[in-house]
Amino acid sequence: MSAPRSKFTPRPPRPAAERLPKLYQGLTDQLDEGHFANAIKTCKKILHLDPKAEAAFQTLLFLHLHTDDYASALALVDNPPTAARLDFERAYCLYRLHREKEALEILGTIKGRKEEHLEAQIRYRLGEYQRAQELYDDLLASCDSASPEHPDILENLSAATTHLDFQSHGYHAHLGPTGSSDLPSEADLESYVPSLPTGWAVGGVEGVKRAAVASREAKAKRKTRHALPKGAVEGTTFTEDPERWMPLRQRGSYIAAMSKKKGQNLSMGTGMTQGSTTAGSGAGGGGAGKKKKGRK
Repeated sequence: MSAPRSKFTPRPPRPAAERLPKLYQGLTDQLDEGHFANAIKTCKKILHLDPKAEAAFQTLLFLHLHTDDYASALALVDNPPTAARLDFERAYCLYRLHREKEALEILGTIKGRKEEHLEAQIRYRLGEYQRAQELYDDLLASCDSASPEHPDILENLSAATTHLDFQSHGYHAHLGPTGSSDLPSEADLESYVPSLPTGWAVGGVEGVKRAAVASREAKAKRKTRHALPKGAVEGTTFTEDPERWMPLRQRGSYIAAMSKKKGQNLSMGTGMTQGSTTAGSGAGGGGAGKKKKGRK
């Protein structure tokens, strides 16, 4: 009768300290190559292992917004890893989900340049062109002409002014179908305004890249698992012998060493032969001069 099999014991999972560096490196590669769906999964894995990872949280939020998944972005903003206020991000998600009134309530409690951009966009969408024009005028007055947002503000200001003129003078009642084609649509206007203010979510992506670099440096400082080849120094480039796969007696280094050794042996043998010959001749001459003893 065969012995009973032992119960299978699964291998324990690797600690987070070992898994996180690889996940950060993989996330960096996915972002660089544009694999956003896989990057979202990697961010969730990082947050599962380290719920307070701010860089992974910001990157995941950026990816949800970049892929137009505003419902997931809003759910993420409602559960941040730290106590940081994310009012603007929440207002932006509400705006993209066509919940403009809720977004305006949040924007009423915070002030800033990106908040003014968002409020002007919401006012325009709600048909409050007078307020939108005022906001764009303020933004234009404090904007450098060389700034990348300058042409966007001009486009939006022009659209808001055009709508306001139509409302004020009643021109829309006298325009035919052809005249209305000059009026930018809501979709066109939103394409003029950046989805996010310039540089808003770069911090999360850059944080991930810094974390990946730090993990590589920490890994490099760790002790190597296997012994280094002869002559190799840790941290420096080492070129292995290209003939290491050949038999020892066929390698150039071995042949050169054996030739040198053979030459030394030949020179030593010649010297020993010369010395013995000289000694032998001297001994023979000395012996020839002596007379043999014996009876005559």
